[in-house]
Amino acid sequence: MKRVIIGISIVGMSFGSCVTKQKYTECTTDLSNCEQERKELSAQKLNLENKVTELESLWKKAQAQIRQLEEDTTMIGRLLKEMTANYASLQSNYDDLATAYKAMSAGSKKESEAMLTQLQEAQRKLDEKEKEIKSLMSDLNKKSSDLEEKSAKLIELQSILDKKDADVQALKNKIKSALKSFDGSGLEVVVKNGKVYVSMEEKLLFESGRFTLDKKGEAALKELAKVIEADKDINVMVEGHTDNVPFSAVSTAQIRDNWDLSVMRATTIVKTILKYGDIEPSRLTASGRGEYVPLDTENTKEARAKNRRTEIILTPKLDTLFEILE
Repeated sequence: MKRVIIGISIVGMSFGSCVTKQKYTECTTDLSNCEQERKELSAQKLNLENKVTELESLWKKAQAQIRQLEEDTTMIGRLLKEMTANYASLQSNYDDLATAYKAMSAGSKKESEAMLTQLQEAQRKLDEKEKEIKSLMSDLNKKSSDLEEKSAKLIELQSILDKKDADVQALKNKIKSALKSFDGSGLEVVVKNGKVYVSMEEKLLFESGRFTLDKKGEAALKELAKVIEADKDINVMVEGHTDNVPFSAVSTAQIRDNWDLSVMRATTIVKTILKYGDIEPSRLTASGRGEYVPLDTENTKEARAKNRRTEIILTPKLDTLFEILE
């Protein structure tokens, strides 16, 4: 899965400072490029979510197919048993008729012809039943083979899913251990939808309305970068979130609204993680969500503080799962 880093160069500029026309133009251009890349990343994220939804749908479909195969196998087995019993009964009747025919062969011609007709009809029914039994046997063998194949794939898929869940839990534990010294500083590590979410409140990372990283927040990201560097099979999405209070821009050359602020903060965090870890940049994505994905919709001071956050989402690669389902 391709990950694009939204990069915006910030050159020695702070709020309230004067900027040259050239710097203003550069920042405006960077911000425009950032917004375009943000849209592309949102589309990529939606595509990944669709793939996960498709995976879940295929999982349910595979289970339904196995249940149907098991029902079909049971039904065919029952029919085969009934057919075999009918065949044995017909064979017995045929043997009785054959014996009677031999006994009556010395009798009248009319009786012999009637008996012969009965024998021929019995033989025809035996042939039909034999064909039906062979067809059922062939169908049963095919169903059994399909069932074994589906079951094997389902077992393999379940094994990979179990391993993924175990890996995600282990990753969560590693992160919690690495960031243990920051407990109580507005940091939370949870598992949701097969991903690890590291949520950091604004007070841990940034001053209000700014995107320059606080020293304590930088220290936390340094520890997190070590975990990300050690695990090559995870991708990272950094999402910046703000409250719904309109942004009062001190320098419009840098930020115009909450959405811009959330993008700049996410980009700052991505660059900091790369600074402290030998990590392939394509594994990281910066995304600004602005005020549009709040945790608390109440219009209170506490709710707004809760919504001003950055979420670092670590997702295990699903390539193996999709290969099994192809």
